[in-house]
Amino acid sequence: MQIFTWVFLLVSAQPLPAEALVEERFQVGQGWKVKSRSEISGTLHLPAPGGKSTRSLLVNGESALEYEEAILAMGDGGGVNRSVRLYKRADLKRKMGDQNQSSGIRQQVRKVVVVRQGSQEVPFSPDGPLTLNEIEMVRTDLFTPALAGLLPGKVVAPGASWEAKPEALRELTDLVRVDEGKLECTLAEFQNIQNQQVARIRFSGKVTGANQDGPCTQELDGQAYFDLNSKHLAYLSLNGKHMLPGGVGYPASTLQGRFVLTRERLEGPGELGAVQPGDSKFEPGEDNTLLVEELPNLRLEYPRRWKFIQGGARQITLDGADGSGVLITLEPAGRVPAAAVYQAESRAFLEKGGHRVVGGETPQMLSAEVARFTLEAEKDGKRIHLEYYVRNTQLGGILLAARFPGDFRNARPDLERLVRRTVITSPIK
Repeated sequence: MQIFTWVFLLVSAQPLPAEALVEERFQVGQGWKVKSRSEISGTLHLPAPGGKSTRSLLVNGESALEYEEAILAMGDGGGVNRSVRLYKRADLKRKMGDQNQSSGIRQQVRKVVVVRQGSQEVPFSPDGPLTLNEIEMVRTDLFTPALAGLLPGKVVAPGASWEAKPEALRELTDLVRVDEGKLECTLAEFQNIQNQQVARIRFSGKVTGANQDGPCTQELDGQAYFDLNSKHLAYLSLNGKHMLPGGVGYPASTLQGRFVLTRERLEGPGELGAVQPGDSKFEPGEDNTLLVEELPNLRLEYPRRWKFIQGGARQITLDGADGSGVLITLEPAGRVPAAAVYQAESRAFLEKGGHRVVGGETPQMLSAEVARFTLEAEKDGKRIHLEYYVRNTQLGGILLAARFPGDFRNARPDLERLVRRTVITSPIK
């Protein structure tokens, strides 16, 4: 893959300063045009199942991202905690062993709001639910305002050194925990580039900690250019090593990567258009933070607190960390049971499993297509609440059974939303 570069043309210009303020400040409404490219390669050593020999996978990948971004909200201390992006390009290609992987962001949800929570980014789209792959692509991309932590935030002269702030370190490494190490930054020089005065900053370091996949060590070496006129970080390039510890019977793994980013100030609204920071559609809510799964017969939209598990051809399971769970069964048209019949079958199933049914609600029609009923049951001194929904359409039906060990009342709106927004896209067979 050919990495784009920032072409530096040294030209005659005004004399360079002996020292300058190298600090980027933010305000609501500021915007940038961002482009980035990355490459990764290496060998991943994994323990083979059943105690067999080590599995070694060759890894190669590349990504290309282009978007416009505007600040929606500021946090304490002058940091950015929410922005909106309009993706013009989002491509990820990777090969692990003989498995090819690719992902991107669908055209209909290319406008994405990024909420900063601590050192993590939580994205959603005001235009529709995102897939898990889309969320992961945005989450692992750099949150460029955090790169201001590479700057000293004061007047400095060439030769000055400082330690990168924690938010910049975590953003560049994607570590959720830093155990040891730091990034050392140095102002290498002031330059005139393309008739602009810039500060060239070198940074490097070795950091040990853990990311979402577990313990790791990273070595970073890169440089950044800060525009002294517009007061923003305009360019960053980075070479890195990502080292994973080995285990019993298999060696450590090393992945190498390169990352290049350019960042240009937007003087007008750009393609993103005029953004009203207080617009409610840019606020996270129950509807715009749903996840979506596109299945052969079904478009499923569900809350992020549930984990999607694909079962058989006509069954889907969603599991919650609190012990709750949802089972969705698809039935062909003409074979969807009436709610009263489904309730009797569900009651018999519980009693056969040793539960004592102690209460419940009779079936109630919520719409022309949807009915709901409930059951209360006990077993071994533990009480559970179960919610059931039946949806009958011309293309087939949806039977939904939800289990809650504790207070279910807060979950009922989630279930009604799931049933209402889930769409059968082709006949169930």
